[in-house]
Amino acid sequence: MTAATRPGLREFGLIFDDTAWPLLYVRFPSKPLSDEGFEYFITRYTDYVERRVPFATILDSRGLSTAITAQQRRRLTEWFEVTGPLAGEHHFGIAVLMSNAIIRGALRAVTWVAPIPVPIAPFASVADCAPWIREIFAEQQISVTPSMEALLNHSQS
Repeated sequence: MTAATRPGLREFGLIFDDTAWPLLYVRFPSKPLSDEGFEYFITRYTDYVERRVPFATILDSRGLSTAITAQQRRRLTEWFEVTGPLAGEHHFGIAVLMSNAIIRGALRAVTWVAPIPVPIAPFASVADCAPWIREIFAEQQISVTPSMEALLNHSQS
C-alpha cells in the first residue's frame, strides 16, 4: 500500500511510518484533525501498543496550527486510562516535535504535573530528539538499526 492510498493520509493527512520499527514516526497534518481523524489516530496507535512489542515514537506535530479540541483531549485522557498500563509496559518513549518553544515548555509542565505512563519529551526537530531516542533505545538494550538511523539522520530536521 503506498502512502497515497493509506486511509490515514488520504482521509485525515496523518502519516504512520513504521519502516524503522521499533521506532514509529507519526506526522500530524497542518490542518486540525476532525474528531473522526482523531479516532483514527487513537485506533492506529492502539494497534501498535497492542502488539506488545517494545517501541518508541517520534510524534511530529510541527505542522499543527491549533491544539487538539477539548473533546479530543477528553478522548486522549480516556485512552490513557484504558490503554495506559499496557502502553507503559511496551511503549518506552515519545518524542513530540513542536515548532513553538512556549508550547514545548507547556508540554513539559503538563506532563510533570500530570504524568503519563510513557516517558514523553518535547523537541524542535528530529535532529534535536535523535540523542534522546538513541539513549532510550540503549536503556532498553535495543540496537538502533540502519533504518532507524536513516530516520534520525535524514528526516526533515
